[in-house]
Amino acid sequence: MVDKPDWKENHSFPSDTSSFCLSVDKPAANGVVVITCHNVIGGSAGQNNIKMSQTLSRAETGRTLRTMASLQILLLLCITVSVSAAGHLQKRIYGGRNCSPSERLYHVRVEQNNGTHMSLCGGSLISNRWILTAAHCWNTAWTSGAMNVIVGVHPGNNKKEMEINPADIFPFKDTNNNVNDIMLLRLPEKITGIKPIKLPKCSAKYEPNVNDLVEVAGYGNCQLDATYHEVNIQPAKLQCAQMKVKDCKKDQASIQQCTPNEPFGNWLCAEPHAGETCGGDSGGGLVFNNRIHAVYSNGPTCHNNRGTHVFLKVCRYMKWIKDTLNEKKWWMKIRKFWK
Repeated sequence: MVDKPDWKENHSFPSDTSSFCLSVDKPAANGVVVITCHNVIGGSAGQNNIKMSQTLSRAETGRTLRTMASLQILLLLCITVSVSAAGHLQKRIYGGRNCSPSERLYHVRVEQNNGTHMSLCGGSLISNRWILTAAHCWNTAWTSGAMNVIVGVHPGNNKKEMEINPADIFPFKDTNNNVNDIMLLRLPEKITGIKPIKLPKCSAKYEPNVNDLVEVAGYGNCQLDATYHEVNIQPAKLQCAQMKVKDCKKDQASIQQCTPNEPFGNWLCAEPHAGETCGGDSGGGLVFNNRIHAVYSNGPTCHNNRGTHVFLKVCRYMKWIKDTLNEKKWWMKIRKFWK
């Protein structure tokens, strides 16, 4: 998903990992031929030996040729198995699945373009006028470039693009004016026909625990090349995936270096289960029991712990969310009255 400033993440595998390689040993004196296949499964190379026993008579050329033909078939089989294993790895780690037309209707595409670069994030419609996303999706270092959001982007039959006024961008700031990676965007007009995602019930009874499965989604890069590096190709359809909540403690020190201003208790960590977040998914919502519980902030590229993805818990920012929505709501009424 995201690293600064273009918010792309490169997921690399060990340099000695390859999709497959084949070796064929010369027939031994007893005619046994050994074919070796290296299948990439789960990021490590597993070796399988296929043995074909065939007594070869040097005088019988025809039989030798038939044996070599059999060898070619086995080689083909070996290649097929290896490619299949590699393809499964790619799908399992990145692919997830296409979201169904009834899922994630509240998902929002968030873009910022300064003419030469574009950043891509996700977001969630939490009311008919407000979007919840990640603060780093608004790059304040860019001196030009508007922020645009596309609501109804999935399944696409109610799509609408809007430009966000800079005055309607509200990143969270603590008492020391430090920004935490969560942000509210106020839309220029009310959205109809799309049901917002519900905010969480903030008690231990309802919040996700370690090993619980949670839902994520996004339009981030989801393909790998032959060397298992992320390819800058966005999927045509919104991708849905499941991740598993994990304990943040063992990664605390490295994550804290990446996000020094955010309290440890505000994090929710997750690891891949049936897919994982990748470049361009930042700001998207983590959903548990049909409520948004966290916002995706950063992944392994930021803190160097492969398999750990960091979200910010919505419940830790609930007072700020409610205060911002209510405060701006009354301010807009007053402003409208005096026009």
